[in-house]
Amino acid sequence: MLPVIPVFLVGVASAPLLKKLIRPVVRGTVKSSVKLAMDAKRVAHEINEDLSDIAAEATAEAFAADLQDGSDVPRQTTKKARPSSAATA
Repeated sequence: MLPVIPVFLVGVASAPLLKKLIRPVVRGTVKSSVKLAMDAKRVAHEINEDLSDIAAEATAEAFAADLQDGSDVPRQTTKKARPSSAATA
């Protein structure tokens, strides 16, 4: 049977060396991950702004079209009118 203690001692002796070698790799990986997350967040924010701009333009065009049809007040296209509580009581 092979002795287990020398293998254990080799592992214990090499641990500080491995720590010095692995730390920069782990630090670089974490740093890259943080940068990637920040970039993804920035891109998502820009996409949200673009979609909000498109929605605002579409709403303005719809209201302009309603006003051109001769209506004094543009009709409400996004929500349905709710019945009042006095009518149901």
